Amino acid sequence: MRPVMADENENPPKDTPPAGGNPADEQGAADPEKAGDKTSPAADAQGGAGGGKAASGDTPPANGGAAGGGGGGANNTPLSTALNPQIVQAVGTTNHAVLNGAGPGANGIAYQKVAQAAAYAVQDSTDYMRNIMSMASATTGVALQKMLVEKTTDPYADIIKAATQAVTDAQQTFTNVGTASSGVVKDFDSMA
Repeated sequence: MRPVMADENENPPKDTPPAGGNPADEQGAADPEKAGDKTSPAADAQGGAGGGKAASGDTPPANGGAAGGGGGGANNTPLSTALNPQIVQAVGTTNHAVLNGAGPGANGIAYQKVAQAAAYAVQDSTDYMRNIMSMASATTGVALQKMLVEKTTDPYADIIKAATQAVTDAQQTFTNVGTASSGVVKDFDSMA
């Protein structure tokens, strides 16, 4: 048999409330005088932050009770003052940085697209000039061969002249396309 300690028989266990007492009284939370008028989360849930404390058996307070009219539920406090001002400022700063940075970023992408289109135009005019020069060379070779075989320049001299003029025109087209493309890119850069 286990020896019985003197305190074991005299003091009731702390888990069970003393006869006729309130377990909250033992902790000092139910009596507003003892608790220093502090409300616990459970009291807030029952009576709202400022809506009073409802004990069991009491009628709920007129200003909100469990519905939370006094502050625990819906209230008329603006969201900007209900939140931490540092968080509101951080979100505002982030939004400002993102939105102001979007313009230059979008302009940069648009500028790259315009520059790329201008480069394609110059590349296409280069291909055109190369193709014209290839055809002019072939045409001139065939015309010279015919001139030697037939021992006449008519009409082959005119064909060689037309082929040479086509090369000159292709070179002029290349220069015009290059100048126009460069102007478009420079003008877009100044607008952006």
